[in-house]
Amino acid sequence: MNSKTNLINKLNDDLVNEYTHMHFYLQSSFLVQGINRAETSEWLAEHAESEFKHIQEFAKMIVGLGGVPVTAHKDIPSLFNPIEIFAYAYVLEREVVTNYVQRMEEVGIDYGLEDQDRKYVELFLEDQVLDSRGDLDEIAQFLKPTRMPS
Repeated sequence: MNSKTNLINKLNDDLVNEYTHMHFYLQSSFLVQGINRAETSEWLAEHAESEFKHIQEFAKMIVGLGGVPVTAHKDIPSLFNPIEIFAYAYVLEREVVTNYVQRMEEVGIDYGLEDQDRKYVELFLEDQVLDSRGDLDEIAQFLKPTRMPS
């Protein structure tokens, strides 16, 4: 049986990933180069803002469950090429989608949560899956080869 503390620790691991995403998107918005730099930089900055909202949501949930949110993030590479940036972002987003789906399955195991807390965490994670999967699909579009006009 897993404890509520174990769940909070896993949610804090997810929070670390959200901080990492925010830092990566923000730094990449500064560093990106190339012909579509302005548009790509704007897209990356908007996604950094979105990740900040995820950070706030995770932190509030962790506090609501009786935990203390972390503020750490993983190291990120300094990338300049838009394709490399989107390829790295794809890996980041795919990882969190996998983590959130796994976490949703784990919440069904007894973490010592009351029914309303369990349902809240399940719905919260479901929303995170939908959002991150949408980002993943959008990033995949950036990575598709460009078709040359005929």
